[in-house]
Amino acid sequence: MDELVTPGITRKTGVRGGRPCIEGTGIRVTDIVTAVQLDYSRDEIADDFDISLQQVEAALTYYDRNTVAIDEDIKRQDENFERISKLGYGRPKTPVLPR
Repeated sequence: MDELVTPGITRKTGVRGGRPCIEGTGIRVTDIVTAVQLDYSRDEIADDFDISLQQVEAALTYYDRNTVAIDEDIKRQDENFERISKLGYGRPKTPVLPR
């Protein structure tokens, strides 16, 4: 069952680890926040993820209201990636968000 956590953002058990996502997609709020932190514009993010600017803004509004939790989640994801990369897995050779 979807849980609407804020307009445009839902959580669903079993989808993306229960992380908050843009409603109707599997795009995590952390994906949008990370793209902003990498200096992508809102227009680029909307185009690259094939979502509307309103959906981008919904994710960023959710982030503004839950900054500590989202930042901790991003940090945890980075730490997990570093841990598994040491086991032989690597970062993708091509950018996730093309320029």
